[in-house]
Amino acid sequence: MLLGTAACGSGSTGSSGGTVTLKIQTFNNPGYGAPTSERPGADLWSKYEAANPGVKVEETAAASSDDARAAFNTAISTGSNAYDVYVVEVDWMPSLMAMPDKFVDLSSYISSDNDWVSWKTENATVNGKLIGAGTDIGPEAVCYRGDLLEKAGYDADPEAVAKWLGGDSATWDSFFAAGREYTAKTGLPWYDSMASNWQSMINQVEESFVSKDGEVIATTNTKIKEMYDQLTSTKDLSAHLSQWSDDWNAAFKADDGFATIQCPPWLINNMKGNTGEDFSGWRIADVFPGGGGNWGGSYLVVPESSPNKEAAAKLAAWLTASAQQVAVFTTANNYPSSVSAQSSSEVSGKTDSYLGGAKVGEIFANRAQAYDIVPYKGSQYFDIETKLTDALNRVDVTQEQTAEQSWNQWLEDVKALS
Repeated sequence: MLLGTAACGSGSTGSSGGTVTLKIQTFNNPGYGAPTSERPGADLWSKYEAANPGVKVEETAAASSDDARAAFNTAISTGSNAYDVYVVEVDWMPSLMAMPDKFVDLSSYISSDNDWVSWKTENATVNGKLIGAGTDIGPEAVCYRGDLLEKAGYDADPEAVAKWLGGDSATWDSFFAAGREYTAKTGLPWYDSMASNWQSMINQVEESFVSKDGEVIATTNTKIKEMYDQLTSTKDLSAHLSQWSDDWNAAFKADDGFATIQCPPWLINNMKGNTGEDFSGWRIADVFPGGGGNWGGSYLVVPESSPNKEAAAKLAAWLTASAQQVAVFTTANNYPSSVSAQSSSEVSGKTDSYLGGAKVGEIFANRAQAYDIVPYKGSQYFDIETKLTDALNRVDVTQEQTAEQSWNQWLEDVKALS
């Protein structure tokens, strides 16, 4: 359905009778649209259209980031003008940086008082050209099933859980040690999948698959093998679920579901959607293994093939300004990349009744401050990381290979990519 829309969309994009129709592709929930029971939002489209007579915004939400990326790649490679603005995931950006001529330089459209965190801007700038307008960031805490911990006899208070996981000195070893204790006591899974933990672990490595001088070091980087071995040794703690699958969605409220998940702000929307907002089991602890982590956060890009480049660039700049970032977090949980938005009372003072009244604005501010390693990824990163996730899923989800067998296949997969 998405590809069908993309294929026929270019004919209707543009000006008609003095009206400019801007088409934007999104995924997950960036929080821009009118709120619905399934998708919370800040109703920014109606606000922008009211302030800009003659502009109409049409959003197409892809079913998943994979679907969005497939449609995006097709449009960019063919110049099909499917959309004027794309929401792109942070892990896509390295490959986009290798082809900056395909995207509009947004520098002149961004306000002079823009104050995104520095790494957000740096990771979208090539040769002085800003190809991505920074939306949210994904500072991580640990979300946990307080009802399951209490049933097992644990103190489910967030401060007690944070201390149990290691507090300010939390490591992956201490996180998995708590999991071994919990699973031995209950027979229930500690975490959802190896892949979700890996996403957090790999983002704490400055140079993982590609070195800063552009060399592919994935298969020779001993840190990667060490983390892979550490994670696959915890197989018995996993619920063996594939992220974003129906089974994964259902496990969020199951009586035998997983007890913890690495928790960036945007994931709270998925949690609420999977359980219903009246579910009272989930809580959040102001702690994270390894100190700090960032999972996700997106950019808005405007392809040079857009017939409405200037109008599209203005929309991207407006959506990522501080005021709109505040509105998106307060309604849809996507945490601002703007420093002034982060420090606003609306953001810093936000609480969430779904998470037991947790001070989420304060917690995610702390988690953002703890994030002190900005990984270098390079244009090959996404493809190599996808193959590593496949390797983990063969061990964890389908259980068709041993950890050693899957690692060896990954080595061959990386060689094939190069």
